[in-house]
Amino acid sequence: DIHGMLDCAKIADIVILVIDARKGMELETFEFLNMLQVHGFPIVIGILTHMDSFRRNKHLQKAQKQIKERFWKEIYTGAKMHFLSGILPSGRYLDREIRAIARNLASTRKRLLSFRSSHSYVVADRLEDLTPPHLVTADPGMDRTAAVYGYVRGTYMHPGRELYIP
Repeated sequence: DIHGMLDCAKIADIVILVIDARKGMELETFEFLNMLQVHGFPIVIGILTHMDSFRRNKHLQKAQKQIKERFWKEIYTGAKMHFLSGILPSGRYLDREIRAIARNLASTRKRLLSFRSSHSYVVADRLEDLTPPHLVTADPGMDRTAAVYGYVRGTYMHPGRELYIP
């Protein structure tokens, strides 16, 4: 969903970009990376999945190299990329691979993004429709009153000023 990607691009501290090794980086991936770039470019960590779908080791290494080079070209040379070799019969990934990703996430420091430093925004936890139900059934297209519960982030919220609600 393009709107969801835009919301994430504006507020994300760290982005985990999951790439299917069989398909490589698709058009939606490049669109999302462009949105991230426009809104301040948070930290991006790549995860390459479906490594077990390659039958020959030579094809696997070639695909890894191509995707990693393209990933570095789009992000920056040396950007972190992890490889998930496959799913175990229990339905889980290998513990050592997940631990490596968790270690990387724990040691990564977030950076200040330009969108957040110049805009106020609300991260909504809950949205409640306060309009009486009998009025809504009588006229479904009427204006409604809603209460938004969440967290204010970014700069100060000024009275009467528009704000962004992802």
